[in-house]
This record gives sequence, structure tokens and C-alpha cells, in this order.
Amino acid sequence: MTAKLIHFGQNNAAVMPNTNRDDVISGEVTRNAWVHCDDPKSSSRFGFWECSAGVFTASYANITEFCHVLEGEAHIKDLATGESFTVKAGDSFVLEAGLETEWTIPTHIRKCFAISDVRE
Repeated sequence: MTAKLIHFGQNNAAVMPNTNRDDVISGEVTRNAWVHCDDPKSSSRFGFWECSAGVFTASYANITEFCHVLEGEAHIKDLATGESFTVKAGDSFVLEAGLETEWTIPTHIRKCFAISDVRE
């Protein structure tokens, strides 16, 4: 496999809709991801993700995720501590492996992400 540079704006990644409703608490949540790179050497994925208004839970049991918010905002609650954080356009943050969260999206959010699998 030859190493390459992947330019997100020039890579036509297919949309990957998340149709799982088991984690939705309220709202007609629509979530889509565009994975521009799925690197088997590092067990990492890179791309964009967006979500419509609503409330849902998300588990980071076996992954760590870096995010940079491009549009909108989210209120993220750490279910273990009850602590809540608001992230908005321009913010960057990391969700560490083992985190259990509840996301509240007021209107819409779009972010870029880098997800790494936990190696044990």
C-alpha cells in the first residue's frame, strides 16, 4: 500500500448515515458521516460528521476522538460525573476512551473528526 496525501475537499467520500435509533432520547435526530480516510495501519478514521437537532447518548468505550466544530453547537454531558460542556464553531476537544456521554444538539452541528481505536 502506497502512502498518500488525502485532501478532504478533493476526495468524494460517500455519506454514511447513522440510522440507529436505540441511542436517541428525543427529536428526529439525523446523523451523517463522511469518512475520507480509514487507515488500517493506525486503526484511525478521519472525516466530517453532522447531526440535526435532538438528544442522544454516545459511548466512547473503545475509541478516542478528536473533534473540531465547524458549524453549530452541542451540549455534551459526561454521564459518569454529570458535568456538562458546550462546544461551538471554532472549538476543538477530545473525547477519551471510556467516556459515556449525552449530546444535546439545539439546531445543527458539523464537525471534523479523527477517531483512533483503543489498542490493548
